[in-house]
Amino acid sequence: MPRGVARSERDWRKAAIRRFLVPLAIVVIGIVVVAATSGTARIVGWGIVCLAITVAISLVFLEVGYSEDRARAREERRGRP
Repeated sequence: MPRGVARSERDWRKAAIRRFLVPLAIVVIGIVVVAATSGTARIVGWGIVCLAITVAISLVFLEVGYSEDRARAREERRGRP
């Protein structure tokens, strides 16, 4: 595998990991709110957890799209139409 391709392979993986850290941080905040409060604030905490899940699912779809783009680029580099 050419050196530039190997580097781009690592780069997109690092970027994907960074993107998935965002919903992880949001879910941690939500769990802290749920654990530390009661009443309406606890409901807000569960809403924050649901928001994190929504962001994570959206990122999965984004990564699927990116993988299709990478596959298309590989095909073009190989010279296939």
